[in-house]
Amino acid sequence: AVTADESDLFEAFETVAAGVAEPVADPAILPTYILACAARPHVGVVLSGEGADELFGGYPTYLGHLAAPWFNALPDTLRRGVTRLVAAWPPSRGKVPLEFLIKRFVAEAGGEPLQRHIAWFGTGLDPAALTLCESVGRWPDGADGNTVPRWLDALAAEPDVLRLDRATMLAALEARAPYLDRELTVFALGLSPHLKVRGPITKWLLKQVAARRLPRRIARRRKRGLSVPIADWINHGLRGAVDGLLAPERLRAQGVLHAARVGQLLSEHRSDRANHARVLWPLIVYQAWRERWTGD
Repeated sequence: AVTADESDLFEAFETVAAGVAEPVADPAILPTYILACAARPHVGVVLSGEGADELFGGYPTYLGHLAAPWFNALPDTLRRGVTRLVAAWPPSRGKVPLEFLIKRFVAEAGGEPLQRHIAWFGTGLDPAALTLCESVGRWPDGADGNTVPRWLDALAAEPDVLRLDRATMLAALEARAPYLDRELTVFALGLSPHLKVRGPITKWLLKQVAARRLPRRIARRRKRGLSVPIADWINHGLRGAVDGLLAPERLRAQGVLHAARVGQLLSEHRSDRANHARVLWPLIVYQAWRERWTGD
């Protein structure tokens, strides 16, 4: 097992900010780099599971799509009552807290599948950005509300590979992502959604294969993603760095980010009025990258 404390994460953050020539806002790059450093003394090449969640239905957002029609079919008074109860739930500072997931689900369940998928999965991307997504022209013919989110995730696996490549190369380690083999990707995209998510079980098909070939303790082991407690980190371990990177006077001088809005988000996050970690983290990464590569 590889363990990492707050100082390890901070060191990884500084190394990534100094060594990667573009801002990579996925916080999973930090534990990926730490794992790569731990593996490098023993091996020169590693295999990664990048793409398995996107291609075989491993994210909780897929369960959200199944539950959304049921939630939307509730009587208006009951649905509003549930919404008020969820809104009153105090923000959590865990890695991926249940409170955060449920709040996101309730807020966006009534939207179209593609809109709510981006809202659930991302940082709060403005729905206007969907115009750009749809203009790419890479949606499969006949795509519906079940397949479009999975197709979007398949496209999103490409940045995951960039994150993996940058993190491992910083540790002088080679990484391969067999799930993103072209033939396997085509096969996975052609599978029925029922083979990927069945009831409350995500990655159903992969788990069936694993149960036949791997020991039970491994096949049934709970998923452990490379999540980072950035919500808590912004308030504590990285507090000084965040205050400097997102200082209002600095943002106003740069003229790129809206200083007042960023300050409001940070204030609400620090006072536990909301969990804005997913919104703040890309801004922190951008500012760290800008400081390193432009001196601004």
